[in-house]
Amino acid sequence: MRASGTFTVDAWEPETPYDQRDGVDLGHTTLRKTFAGDMTATSEVHMTSVVVPATQSAAYVAIERVAGTLAGRGGSFVLQHSATADSSGQSLVVTVVPDTGTGELTGLTGSLLITKDGDQHTWSLDYTLD
Repeated sequence: MRASGTFTVDAWEPETPYDQRDGVDLGHTTLRKTFAGDMTATSEVHMTSVVVPATQSAAYVAIERVAGTLAGRGGSFVLQHSATADSSGQSLVVTVVPDTGTGELTGLTGSLLITKDGDQHTWSLDYTLD
């Protein structure tokens, strides 16, 4: 099955650097989102990132707990993000962590695609649900 919609970033705490040396910066930030469309939900994301200021290469990993309704079914689940970017392009993989679905979302598996056009974020979730 596929669900889709938009999301807004409601809060983005300033990134807190925790290790800056040898031209490589590591940091942590927390953000909160609201999803609309086939999923109405809110989430909190804890993101750890690395940036190489000289080349603008970067990467992040994050864990995001999403709570709300997906296709009319209530519950929560956790997403795992992994992204990299450099001068040759970027990649992002976001997957539902197995066995994290609760309530009517128990058994949820899948992957989420995020796209950004200007300030507009859209998402689509390809998923299966027992």
